[in-house]
Amino acid sequence: MAKKQKVYSLTGRIDDRLMMQAFKAVKRNRGAAGIDKVSIAMFEENLEANLAALKRDLKTRGKFVPKPLRRVWIPKDAKGTKLRPLGIPAVRDRIAQEVVRRLLEPIFEPLFHDCSFGFRPKRSCHNAIRRLLSFHEAGDRITLDADIAGFFETSRTN
Repeated sequence: MAKKQKVYSLTGRIDDRLMMQAFKAVKRNRGAAGIDKVSIAMFEENLEANLAALKRDLKTRGKFVPKPLRRVWIPKDAKGTKLRPLGIPAVRDRIAQEVVRRLLEPIFEPLFHDCSFGFRPKRSCHNAIRRLLSFHEAGDRITLDADIAGFFETSRTN
């Protein structure tokens, strides 16, 4: 069992170094501009001021409000006959998300069940399949998979 970590104010941990690390991570991932049409290069043109303003908003209660996502439709299948929506956040919002991820992940990651693979660092669907196969080889014959998002999508329409 992971040792419980006491955490108080996370906003006190938001500093210039964390802001720059978050920006660099977003820049590495590249990505398109959001609804505000501000690209990573445009954000970087006035980087210090933009990061300072974002840091101020993140530290001030109720000040940070993310922009709506820019909606684009991308192919869902190889033929391109089915499309799925993709929401693209503004660069500023992606940096804010990365700051929050870097603050929360060390706190919560140790608490997650070892058999949880979705959206976790150094885990993938391939890891999940390997784990499932190891259970099968050990004699387990029943597997439970729960897709909460899928559940709510179907329960809304019924």
